[in-house]
Amino acid sequence: MNSWNPLMPRIGPRRWALACGVLYLLGAFGELETKAWAQAQRSDNPAPPGQSYATGDWGGVRSYLEGQGVTFTFSYTNDFLANASGGIKTGAAVIGIFQPQVDLDLQKLLGWEGDKIHIHGLITYGPPFSADYLGNILAVSNLEAGQVARLYALWYEHNAPNDLWSVRAGLLLGDSQFLQSSTAANFINNGISWPTFLAGNLPASGPAYPLPAPGIRVRVKPRDDLSFQAAVFAGDPSGGNGSNLPAPLPTGTILSIRGGAFFIAEASYLPNQGKDATGLPGAYRIGAWYHTSSQFYDQRFDGLGLSLANPQSTGIPLGHTGDGGVYGVIDQTLYRVPGTDDQGLSGFVRAGGVPNDRNLISFYADGGLLYKGLPSRPDDKVGIAFAYARIGDNARGLDADTGFFGNFFYPVRSNETMVEMMYQTQPKPWWTLQPDLQYIIRPGGGVLNPDGRLRPNAWVVGLRSAVNF
Repeated sequence: MNSWNPLMPRIGPRRWALACGVLYLLGAFGELETKAWAQAQRSDNPAPPGQSYATGDWGGVRSYLEGQGVTFTFSYTNDFLANASGGIKTGAAVIGIFQPQVDLDLQKLLGWEGDKIHIHGLITYGPPFSADYLGNILAVSNLEAGQVARLYALWYEHNAPNDLWSVRAGLLLGDSQFLQSSTAANFINNGISWPTFLAGNLPASGPAYPLPAPGIRVRVKPRDDLSFQAAVFAGDPSGGNGSNLPAPLPTGTILSIRGGAFFIAEASYLPNQGKDATGLPGAYRIGAWYHTSSQFYDQRFDGLGLSLANPQSTGIPLGHTGDGGVYGVIDQTLYRVPGTDDQGLSGFVRAGGVPNDRNLISFYADGGLLYKGLPSRPDDKVGIAFAYARIGDNARGLDADTGFFGNFFYPVRSNETMVEMMYQTQPKPWWTLQPDLQYIIRPGGGVLNPDGRLRPNAWVVGLRSAVNF
């Protein structure tokens, strides 16, 4: 590792001026904590190299800055969503997200080998489509966040030579680091983006879009095909006390270490990832997580052991200390078109489970297939995926108790299942369009609508547009 002081004489005044100017811009992005409109996509990772932009090279300024280690990215994504039938009511809405971000390669900028800074803003707009029109668990769009504006990420990362290990610390996200599947990332359902056995159970859905949390992630890669990583995050990204009870999310930037701590660790086997590999590439991951909060409340019983549906109940759920779970991920290329690097068929499967007593969702699974490289459309993709969320035994028991204590026609929830079909194309190198169709079975797990009738299965039609500026 380089020490900082010996490097400083080699850094010219022009580069120091450039660094100071960029840090000033970072501070400006930090002022995004206004009450505003729009929103963003999931990842807080640096923008991938080689992107095309609608605004071009800015007369050579953009490529010059990138050569000096400064990359600006501005992306805008929106979804047109229409509930054609079922759910709570039919209707349509537009939701969207704008994301300005800056990535600093400190090796190019200041000579600090392996060091990076990432700064990321998030502005979102649009109604809570799934809550308003569907009342489902697996929100149909991974952009849904209401109207917020915030600092989405601000982290510092150091990578050892040959990527043997790396450390990232700051305001960051768990859903861009863990439970990853490159195949699953092409689908827009929110359950597939951040699996619901986490999103539906953790305080404020955990350190994931749209709320980052202070944290630190350590990754070790002893071989090209093996990787181990672990992270700890502040327990409640909303700044609350770590409760798993539903609560409104804040609209601005939150920097809080309240609510306990969220630990997650993952091991990955990554065969055939190199260019010269003779086999098909894959990624196999197993992981576990634990949350230390003492505010995980029972889904059925109060502190006296009575059902919360019992008229004699205190109405205050029994509190539990700690929550945790395990998961697995398989992401595998199944067929590669001869003579190509990334065309062919890939598939993914993920699953995870948690305790029944304190979690609404006790088991979650998803999976799907994606094909890239249609005849005469080599870059287009077509795919189908499913997601399944099972209601925990205690939550189901509370439904049965509600029926026993007088509401005789009250349904007992079971599960929600979603099937998504998508097609993705690029009219321009900087513009992606994705028509999308989803079928939601038992929205909400099998519940009643306000009119007293069982909530029907729903068809949702969507169109996503994503532009890099």
